[in-house]
Amino acid sequence: MALFCDLVRDIGKDRKAGHLAASLSELTDVDLLLERILKDARSLISAEAGSIYIRRGQKLVLAISQNDYLERVVGESCELPFLNYALDLDHASLAGYVALEQRTLAIENTADIDPDAPFQHHTAVDKSANYFTQTVMTLPIKGMLPESIGVIQLINPLDPHGRAKGFDEDDEKILEFYVNSAAMSLEKAMMLRSLTLRNVELISRHDPQETAAHAQRVACLSAEIFEHWSTKRKTPYQERLRVLDLFPLAAMLHDIGKTSVPRSILTKPGRLDLKERATMEGHVLIGARLFRQHRTQLDKLTYQVILDHHERWDGQGYPGWVDIDTGRPLPGRVGPGGRVLGKKGSEISIYGRILAVADVYDALVSRRSYKDSFDESLSIQIMEQESGHHFDPQVIESLLARRSVLRRIRDRFPDSEDNEEMARELPLARAPLAYPVGA
Repeated sequence: MALFCDLVRDIGKDRKAGHLAASLSELTDVDLLLERILKDARSLISAEAGSIYIRRGQKLVLAISQNDYLERVVGESCELPFLNYALDLDHASLAGYVALEQRTLAIENTADIDPDAPFQHHTAVDKSANYFTQTVMTLPIKGMLPESIGVIQLINPLDPHGRAKGFDEDDEKILEFYVNSAAMSLEKAMMLRSLTLRNVELISRHDPQETAAHAQRVACLSAEIFEHWSTKRKTPYQERLRVLDLFPLAAMLHDIGKTSVPRSILTKPGRLDLKERATMEGHVLIGARLFRQHRTQLDKLTYQVILDHHERWDGQGYPGWVDIDTGRPLPGRVGPGGRVLGKKGSEISIYGRILAVADVYDALVSRRSYKDSFDESLSIQIMEQESGHHFDPQVIESLLARRSVLRRIRDRFPDSEDNEEMARELPLARAPLAYPVGA
């Protein structure tokens, strides 16, 4: 009878692993995929914690980490000291060894690792998080290239009563199947993210302010704001997930039309004259034209983001109600003095309203050719003053509700020449709630 129960359990695990791997094809965003992959892999063996490291040059960069125990004990108030945490890519750590050797390591008790083994468990990380990694399985994430994409670590599996139980006989086989399947979805998503950031790099070569770090910060802010805004309005889960899967990529491309604006205008330190201003404002229509065919949902969302992100809640923004090919006002959309009427209030897509807040906030806290950076308090004060004028008051409310993560976003993607290459390569637009135990 016991053998039969074990067989039924194993078949159930195999089916669950297959179903979870198949469901990953629904996602295109690296952030959401990493969250889902780690969560699903943990669920297969009831692991209390886990982390995913992504290979970047000679480093393994912490992409995401989950820990049920620390979430309960520490909660959201934690300062998350492991932001931008990275390991050297060498054999000294479990993660580095597995990434280089591309084979799974299952350790029942990290305290029993032979001192002469080529790898060791780094207890300093556990101590700093006040956590004990006893049982850990580290698996390589292998894509099409010879080098591994990274590694996934699954830590301290628990029985139904919350007690440590070690690994079951078939855990390694089931997890290897799931991780190998997940790697295909992850590699496709990373390719799309990489192509998007290469477009951002083209923009930044034309406009030095539009850096990869800025694009990542705006993408992160937009996702955080939308998540709060949509949750408060009880938007159906699948709709929220669909938008969160696409919004970061769309947000990164909001200023792609700037490649058509002369560099002399983009880098001018003083005020623009009327002709220069008209040329600058033209970048919105030029960018929107690239995505008007709506071949995909991402095209449609990017089109709305680009077209609406310079509109204002009070109707004083641009380009307003115009034909995107000619720039002329649409019928019945001409105001006093022949001025085209701007979109206002809910006429502006929620994606444009959110992007406007994220973009302006990041511009305030960042250094520009025409200004020094403002501190966070002053920037928030300016955003609040513009609520109901420039910005949707409810979107400002969501920005303020996410205030605790604003500094994390800037810390993850600071403006510096040394950081710029890493910003183009980091897998996340959003700062992780990270506890990198088990390295």
